[in-house]
Amino acid sequence: MNPMPSDAELGEFYSAYTRGDRVEVRAGVGSRRPGLRRAYHRFSGDVDPRDFLKIPDGARVLDYGSGGGTYLAYFDARGVDIVGAEISDVLLEASSRAGLNVRRVDSFDNIPFSDRSFDIVYLMQVFEHVRSPRRFMEELSRVLKPGGELHLAVPNAASFWRRVFGRHWVSGWFAPFHLAHYTAASLAQLGAVYGLQMSSTWSRTPESWFRLNLKAALYSDDNEIEYRRSRLIDSAPMKLILTGLLRVCETFVRERDCLVVSFVKD
Repeated sequence: MNPMPSDAELGEFYSAYTRGDRVEVRAGVGSRRPGLRRAYHRFSGDVDPRDFLKIPDGARVLDYGSGGGTYLAYFDARGVDIVGAEISDVLLEASSRAGLNVRRVDSFDNIPFSDRSFDIVYLMQVFEHVRSPRRFMEELSRVLKPGGELHLAVPNAASFWRRVFGRHWVSGWFAPFHLAHYTAASLAQLGAVYGLQMSSTWSRTPESWFRLNLKAALYSDDNEIEYRRSRLIDSAPMKLILTGLLRVCETFVRERDCLVVSFVKD
């Protein structure tokens, strides 16, 4: 059995995932036109904290695993007291160049902030990357104030599409980056150990995830399928057709690919 990658190795993986590109933080259409963004995401299925987070005045917020800084820059521009945390050097440099407040993560086992620092913490597609989920959940609870909120978005191990695609469920398995897989029940159980009570849960399937899984099934010998553009699947007309079919199918599906679980700290 191969050992799990170290935090340093994971940082190298994530930096390499940018394929050596220089990342720039830009305010795209989604940040400039919130109404248009929300309407588009209702159709596309994208899970975006800009759409569902309600941040009260004066709240201090942590974007853990802030990536390219899109969400961080959006909330920062609206006067939110927000700080990011990131392990990838490439992504840290991009956020720093944009003047965003981002702290380096040296180890997933230790969040680099003091006790009770934040009113809201959110992690978009991060929790599935950590090697020690119990230790990490304890750390998340530690940096939250009593009554604070934690929001996790992860691939849904109970997803209907996991059963459909099986080993081609790349949006969920995504080795070597995804180290563990969760359901709402398993996250609720884990959070309760550290004083975090689940307050809500929901799921949806981004059309980009669905197309990725479909391409993995059709082109199973391609080890870089996430970078490949398929004329059959990725053309604009086919994307529209597939997204429409996906939305219709999911009116009958309870467990979708991207799971969002929210907690409140005791």
